[in-house]
Amino acid sequence: MIGMYDDNYDDLDDDVVGQNNGASDGENAEQSKSEEREALINRIIEEKGEAAFDSMVRLLEDEDDTVRDIATEVLYRLGDRIASKLEKLVISKIRDEKKNDMTLLYLIDLLGDIGYQSVNKDLTKELVKAISLYDLEEAQLVIYETLAKLGAGEEFYPLLRYMLLEGEESYMFGAQAAMAMSYLNVPEVVHDLVDAIEKGDFRDEDIEIIKKALNNMINMKPSYKEILIGLVGEEHLEEYIQ
Repeated sequence: MIGMYDDNYDDLDDDVVGQNNGASDGENAEQSKSEEREALINRIIEEKGEAAFDSMVRLLEDEDDTVRDIATEVLYRLGDRIASKLEKLVISKIRDEKKNDMTLLYLIDLLGDIGYQSVNKDLTKELVKAISLYDLEEAQLVIYETLAKLGAGEEFYPLLRYMLLEGEESYMFGAQAAMAMSYLNVPEVVHDLVDAIEKGDFRDEDIEIIKKALNNMINMKPSYKEILIGLVGEEHLEEYIQ
């Protein structure tokens, strides 16, 4: 819980507990919990700012999903104010070479989200090393996506394409690979995402994620919309993007 590592957070501890122990039935209760969560996040940012960095990082190791969620959101919203600290910490943890470190994976994911424009691109060399620290493809895909967001993932395009369209386990990892691919400056990805939608192997949430990936790619690179129109026709665009 927030407060267990830093006495300055003692007054916030009850608020975090309230995120889990409050009433859980009904729409009003859910809205109340959401409002309490938002108020707590805003309070931490306003009262501590970037000084909350160390405590929030430690809370990423908490067993409670809600605590980790709040800590992650605080770090995300601090954004550029903690980007330098985050970069240094990620590099340090990678060089520790601890296998399957989930806290490091949280931090790498955050780095991609907040560092798209601000993080030193030299960091990408360390991120490539981090891939070998994880045994599970899901974890490796988080790193591929961060690399793509930092503009350094094109060398992994063939692998990501394989995971989306050709791999025996594409039904497990295809949607996650699609999101990573959507950040690549590779026009062929438009073809790949259309193929993934049309092949009929993906269902429900996965197909929605692939459409979201295609939409994400076009939003970031509007010129790619012409490629999509050429493939599916303007009259069918709504069938492929959200």
